[in-house]
Amino acid sequence: SAQTPNYPARVVIAVAVWAVFACGAFVAAAMNGWLGPDAGVGTGFCEAARDCWMAQPANTVSNLGFVLAGLAIAWHAARPARESERARGEGMPRGLAAAYAGLVVTLGPGSAAMHATQSHLGGHIDLTSMFLVSAFAATYAAVRLLGRRDARTVTRIFLAVLLAQEVAYFRGGEIPLLMHTGNAAFAVTLAAALAMETVLAGRAGAGEPLLDRRWLLAAGGLIALAFAIWTQAKTGSRWCHPHSLVQGHAIWHLLCAGSAYALYRAYAAA
Repeated sequence: SAQTPNYPARVVIAVAVWAVFACGAFVAAAMNGWLGPDAGVGTGFCEAARDCWMAQPANTVSNLGFVLAGLAIAWHAARPARESERARGEGMPRGLAAAYAGLVVTLGPGSAAMHATQSHLGGHIDLTSMFLVSAFAATYAAVRLLGRRDARTVTRIFLAVLLAQEVAYFRGGEIPLLMHTGNAAFAVTLAAALAMETVLAGRAGAGEPLLDRRWLLAAGGLIALAFAIWTQAKTGSRWCHPHSLVQGHAIWHLLCAGSAYALYRAYAAA
């Protein structure tokens, strides 16, 4: 009926509702201490803790970039022009695009949970939200490489990759440069996704459409720049100014959000 939103509109509405719920749940949890006491988790990212419910304001608020990126992905996926592309077998299926948009949105309150509370549980939520996105990137490349895009295969590979990252995080420990094995698992998973995309690029023109290279380069360039800043924006580094509202780690969040959006635009073209 005229009163029933069409499918594209429901994609945007669903992602928007999830964004409001996830952000609202984060604020309520942080303000009421539901994530546990301040344990100093995340203090290695320079910003000095304030005496309020949002311990690291710059590193917390900058996570809104992920929420906006996820909403932008949902909006693009729902455009009428995407219908003709999908009819020709081009671009990411709308269901997967909506799922990816929701995962990118989740990165916002997920990361903010650690920076606002500095609690152990907040730290776990932060890493898991990162693992969700890296697992998606690896899964989407893997199912296209295998030529099996059915829901069962997608779900199984996604859960396996997610679990592998969680095991590396909880059973590992501190390591040089990347700080701990959780960050290493995230980096390795993204590197594996990139390697598979490189193989897929070699198949372009032989039944496998090519990702938009401009957007793919943008995604890679942004995450590389973000990582370079991340390595230098730690407590004790020359770039560290604990009481400034301009934080290198906050810039890392914004650049990663841009990279997540650019990656979707690369997906949407193939």
